Amino acid sequence: MKADTVTRAAVDSEANVYADVYRLLIGGMIVSNVLFAAGIVLALLHPQFVPLTTAWVRSHYQWTVLFERLARGHAVSLMLVATLLLILTPIARVVVSIAAFASDRDYKFVGITSVVMVVMLLTLMLGLLGLE
Repeated sequence: MKADTVTRAAVDSEANVYADVYRLLIGGMIVSNVLFAAGIVLALLHPQFVPLTTAWVRSHYQWTVLFERLARGHAVSLMLVATLLLILTPIARVVVSIAAFASDRDYKFVGITSVVMVVMLLTLMLGLLGLE
C-alpha cells in the first residue's frame, strides 16, 4: 500500500513538471504571437521603409532605443520584443525544468538539464562575442 502511494506521488509530481513546462511554452508562444500580430497591424497601419543594413540593425538592438520606440508604438520594436520572447521561451523552459526536477529530488535529471542550460548559455555568450 505504501509503495503504491509513493509511486502515485511520483507520477503526480512528474505530471506537474510537464504541466508547468507546457504552460510556460504555450504562454510564451501566445504572448509572442500576440506581439507579432500587433506589430504587423501597426506596420500595415503606419508603413515605413526599413533598411536592413548592419548599422540600422545595430542601432535598433540597444535597450534604450528599444524601450523608447516601444513607448511610441513602433512596429519594428514590438516585433523585436516578440522575437526576443520567442527565443527566451525555451531557455525559460530549461530553467523551470531544473527547478521542478530539483524540487522532486531527481538529481540525475537536474544534472542533465543543467548541462543543457550550460550549453545554451555558452552558445549565447559566444554569439554575443561574435564567435559562431
